[in-house]
Amino acid sequence: MRILPFLLTIMVLLASGTSATHAQSGWMQAEEIVEAQLIAERAATTPGDQFHIGLHQIIPDGWHTYWRNPGDFGLPLELQWDLPADVEIGEVIWPAPEELPLADGAIMDYGYHDEVVLAMPVTVSPDFQGETLTVNVVADWQVCEEVCVPETRELSLTMDVGAEPWNTEDAFWMIQAGLEAEPRATDQLSGTMKRFGDQLVLMLEGDYLAGEWRDLTFFPFDGSLIAHAVDPVEQWDEAGRLNLTYEASFKMAPQIQFPQTGLLAVERHRGGDFWEREVVEFQIAAGDVGIVPTAPAETPVTEPPAMDANLLTMLVFAFLGGLILNLMPCVFPVLSIKVLKFVEIAHKDAARVRSYGLLFLVGVVASFVVLAGLLVGLREFGLPVAWGFQLQLPIVVAILALLFFVIGLNLLGMFEVGTSVQGIGAGLADEDGAKGAFFTGVLAVVVAAPCVGPLAAGALGLALTQPVLVVLAVAAMMGVGLALPFVVLAFAPALLRYLPKPGAWMVTFKQFLAFPMFASMVWLLWVLSIQAGSLGVLWLGIAVLALTFGIWALQRDALVWKLIGGLAMIAMLGSVLTIARLPAATSTSTVAEYERAWSAQAVSDAQMEGRAVFVDVTAAWCVTCQVNKMRVLSTQSVQAAFRDAGVVQMKADWTNRDDAITELIYSHGQAGVPLYLVYPAGGGEAQVLPSVLSEQIVFDAIEAATR
Repeated sequence: MRILPFLLTIMVLLASGTSATHAQSGWMQAEEIVEAQLIAERAATTPGDQFHIGLHQIIPDGWHTYWRNPGDFGLPLELQWDLPADVEIGEVIWPAPEELPLADGAIMDYGYHDEVVLAMPVTVSPDFQGETLTVNVVADWQVCEEVCVPETRELSLTMDVGAEPWNTEDAFWMIQAGLEAEPRATDQLSGTMKRFGDQLVLMLEGDYLAGEWRDLTFFPFDGSLIAHAVDPVEQWDEAGRLNLTYEASFKMAPQIQFPQTGLLAVERHRGGDFWEREVVEFQIAAGDVGIVPTAPAETPVTEPPAMDANLLTMLVFAFLGGLILNLMPCVFPVLSIKVLKFVEIAHKDAARVRSYGLLFLVGVVASFVVLAGLLVGLREFGLPVAWGFQLQLPIVVAILALLFFVIGLNLLGMFEVGTSVQGIGAGLADEDGAKGAFFTGVLAVVVAAPCVGPLAAGALGLALTQPVLVVLAVAAMMGVGLALPFVVLAFAPALLRYLPKPGAWMVTFKQFLAFPMFASMVWLLWVLSIQAGSLGVLWLGIAVLALTFGIWALQRDALVWKLIGGLAMIAMLGSVLTIARLPAATSTSTVAEYERAWSAQAVSDAQMEGRAVFVDVTAAWCVTCQVNKMRVLSTQSVQAAFRDAGVVQMKADWTNRDDAITELIYSHGQAGVPLYLVYPAGGGEAQVLPSVLSEQIVFDAIEAATR
């Protein structure tokens, strides 16, 4: 029987079935959190009446919902009304929002906590007929604490229709409070805005700035303008105008659309010790500003090439990045089996060889596009994720470890899959290896995705600020780059002649390739120990034992052994499901004695002490990160250079999900790890180093940051 396809089908179903389980335990929750109801000023209305209704939300302590611009992450309220023909409901009247910092201030959301009433105007036509008026709405919002939960409610409100309208008691005053919390537009404040590279200057002028005030905050209606968590630099120019220099958002479009609208909040002094929060709405036009921000310091030539939002540039960089992925250690186990398959078919029918190469290309490109689409969807859903996020889930790591183990057993000959030596794609190969070629491409992408190498990281990071079709195009081009060497080999018969002919040596070579598979499993076991602790390793060990016994039993002829083998497979599934439900380990990884744990505040404090800072943004499942660590960062010469220059070394560990680190990655225009940042002593923006390091690159960066 074909055991491997059966096992892979189980694993795929398990992965899809347990992703929701993991989501409920860490990423999202299923229970209702926000109490919500529709309320109205009126207990009864009349044809021709105008009044307000409101969505009243009671939010638990520690949670928050979102303003029209949610800030760094999150989703605002969406309403779908079902109304009688002669009734109209206007737009939401948004109360002034609050700043809601998360992850030690690395993420800034805008929204509401405790309780809020979102009012909307209602107009009843004079032609309305009926004794009652009923409005129905499907309301979607997101509520966040350390996790974000999307909620959907179907709400309804029914009012009597009579000769005279009359008001309710409590609901009337609640809605009035919501209306009074709406910031009023003012003509005493105006703004102009101008972009300078990755900085944005907002110049404010008008009588509103007179008097004594403090704690100024700008809330733009457009969420893609500024990096919300980064405080602006405030400067008064010679004409008495206030200039605020912001870091531009990674989501900013190449061209800003004007006019813009925003809110300005200050605490205004009302006498004595009394300060009152005051929020106004104002308009922003394109124009000159009173301060030109200081350009960032020159960076050494080791900085990755800068890219603009030109589509052709992104596609070229993505293609080259995909090509370089073939040299990354994380894909060696998969590509080695790919080479073995080419050796097997190289001297056979040319059409079959070309078909094999094209199917591998399709598998690679399709997988990259699916991963990119999933990433975009999760980000639009409000989840701060980045490239390689799938390996932050212990369930995915466990399934991959089992898959590599099964492939290794197959290569050693413990069980066979038809006549094909195509162990990858995991025996989904048919007689001609067509399915195997496709799924080889799929597996290559699964293990290669975390290895965002040179050029690809910048291309992906920039693409993720563009429309979704651009993201998918860039991901597809990465796939073309990864698959190209094998496609060229498939379509170049002259090159195939240089490959050795099949023979007895292939059996030995095939068995030898089992050991890179087992090595990959050992690596994933280490990753799982960091993510889920010793219990995670224990349950994976039980799963491996059950899987191995099940494979052995299923190959027996007696029916009883097949039943026992089936029970073993069920035990394996139960073990993997248990891993999905384990809490995250309390410590994601060890921090070397020469390193500190990263935080935005720690970086700022070290810079203010006059020390340069090196930040290693890494993950245990990132092979490139580990290679850089061993080859460069942990060497005696590099450590001596750090010590001699007084550089503070920090580690931002992204092995498990960490929203603050995700924001750090995106704020520097990157899509994933590795990411290496060097902050200059005394303050200033970080220099981004290439994702593949050398000692000389690090030495040059240290010199630039400390001079």
